[in-house]
Amino acid sequence: MVAAYTGNGAYCFSNALHMSLLAAGADAATLPESWFVECLTAMPFGRWFSPEGPSFGINAPGWNSERDGLPLAIEALGWRCRTWQGGSADEALERLREALAVGPAWLGPVDFGYLSYRRGARGMAGFDHHVVGLALADESLLLHDPAGCPYAVLPIADLLDAWRADSIGWKLGSYTLRSHFEPERAPTRAEMIARVLPAVRANVHRQAGRPEHTAGHRALRALAAVLRDGPPEDLERRLIVFSLPTAARRAVDAARFLAEAGLPSAASAMGREAVLWGRSCSAVARRDWPGAADLVERLADAEQELAGAL
Repeated sequence: MVAAYTGNGAYCFSNALHMSLLAAGADAATLPESWFVECLTAMPFGRWFSPEGPSFGINAPGWNSERDGLPLAIEALGWRCRTWQGGSADEALERLREALAVGPAWLGPVDFGYLSYRRGARGMAGFDHHVVGLALADESLLLHDPAGCPYAVLPIADLLDAWRADSIGWKLGSYTLRSHFEPERAPTRAEMIARVLPAVRANVHRQAGRPEHTAGHRALRALAAVLRDGPPEDLERRLIVFSLPTAARRAVDAARFLAEAGLPSAASAMGREAVLWGRSCSAVARRDWPGAADLVERLADAEQELAGAL
């Protein structure tokens, strides 16, 4: 059994959803934990690699958190909400005022680089994030940032720059807002798992949409080949800041999720992935490129085993 992890991690959209549901009246005693919510998005399952860059993704190719993962999780939890995107800055602020009159509202993706209440935010420009708005004044937004900043204050100019998310290429539109959360059903955890398992299986087996791209265990083997001689600086930064620690955290939680789903072989394979992701992150931090490449090769074997179990 994989050792559960409790602590910080890049679970901003799952934490933002969790906060939004609590604010809308969800029962704290029955609302699943954020780690379970993350798995309900099916985002922890699947990998992709592109030689352009090169780039590596810790989700299935073509599986978009905004279009696919978050709507799936919200529906599986038995809730619905209103979602807006696009329009002008003035229209976005008016929608936000309307939403906040009902309760806290979820904003994202936003560009981390404009979150000026955080020192060093500029160094994270281009990274996506999610926050929960609490109160809008003439000059600022009071918000909860799930990355460790409750009741943060963000000036309106910075809010609009962040919320426009110009550098977030996969967004469905600028000024994305989710609000007016309402319960529709009260599913059991087993029913939630059953609702998302088809997407989990599909993502593990999902193939890349372009012939030069790879997915699944082949994506990991392609990443290992790039790591062996040392990756480009941009890829190294993305791996160490986000991809590797987040993949490790997701694998820990996905192993628990698969065990709860009654899939012990898949849970065992994902548990091995969790250890290997953590060890590969440590190797990359030390720039031990041959060691990191060997670990990612072993990850490819575990990913292939996971696909066979699912």
